[in-house]
Amino acid sequence: MAKHVTIFKMNVKPGKFDDLTNMMGGTADLDRIKALGWQSSVVGRSKDNANEAWVCVTWDTTENYRKNSSSPEQDEWFQKMRALLDADPEWHDCDVVEEQRA
Repeated sequence: MAKHVTIFKMNVKPGKFDDLTNMMGGTADLDRIKALGWQSSVVGRSKDNANEAWVCVTWDTTENYRKNSSSPEQDEWFQKMRALLDADPEWHDCDVVEEQRA
């Protein structure tokens, strides 16, 4: 089974970017998502638009990604994050076909 990657773009409300990064980098939910197959997350801020975030999240499998995304705990977390955004994120789900690391 292929590793799963979700890439998404978010338009953050003005003045809320730090709140978003604090939420994305929080450790409160880390043990729960690690146990479900979460592997890594990267959050980037666009150089062209200070309110635009790009995020890349990897999971061990698409099945585990979907289990997490459909859980009540993840929905609660998402609703808190969504309150910081101007609109719903633009999602792109993919299978990892090649990966390199230093």
